[in-house]
Amino acid sequence: MKTLNDLFQLVAEATKENNKNNTWFFKFSGHVNKITAKYYLTGWRSEGEGFYEEIEQELDFEGIQAVYWFIKTRLI
Repeated sequence: MKTLNDLFQLVAEATKENNKNNTWFFKFSGHVNKITAKYYLTGWRSEGEGFYEEIEQELDFEGIQAVYWFIKTRLI
């Protein structure tokens, strides 16, 4: 069982791993209690093209678990 604190620590870890080959984007919307995580597997390009996976969840118990494991399973 992961907490909101665990999730945001993992977001910080993923952000540190950003590089040309894999890039993370995070969007936290506190006013609606949601988070979006977008992971570009081959890196982000200014043209906005590239293969990516994305998840958007409410920050309730199930959403925290879903986003945490989405990020954790994609970290190098």
